[in-house]
Amino acid sequence: MTGDGTQRFGVLTEMSGFLLSLAQAHVYRLDEALDTLEGLTTAQLSVLTVIHENPGIRHGEVAEMLMIKLAYMTKLLKGFEASGWVERRSDPADRRAIHLSLTPAGQGVVERTLPVLLAHDAARPNGLTPREMGQMKRLLAKYLELPVTEQP
Repeated sequence: MTGDGTQRFGVLTEMSGFLLSLAQAHVYRLDEALDTLEGLTTAQLSVLTVIHENPGIRHGEVAEMLMIKLAYMTKLLKGFEASGWVERRSDPADRRAIHLSLTPAGQGVVERTLPVLLAHDAARPNGLTPREMGQMKRLLAKYLELPVTEQP
């Protein structure tokens, strides 16, 4: 911090990786205050949501989509299985392939928690107008080479 109380980051503010990292830390700090997700973190809910949206997906595919290390993914899935939210099924054609799906209890978790998370995200203070927020989301999806949805 400078003598006049302003904070300076210098060239760091020109680096997309730094800004994305700082933005992610900001979002996670705000999400820590959210206690209505049945004890789940937003990362855990992301895994359940991807399985919900892609029934029968393999755990390696989920890990790749969410950029999660395979060892951590395995740990998450064991916890979800113990909670009765996810089930693994062997592929009859390839016994090594394990397909994931949500149990009815897991479906319930996603159905109860996603609306809360979405409302929390929409209400999160961010200094952006709704149009700017939509633009940011579209640009981030494009940056990550994800399908971009056109919104007004």
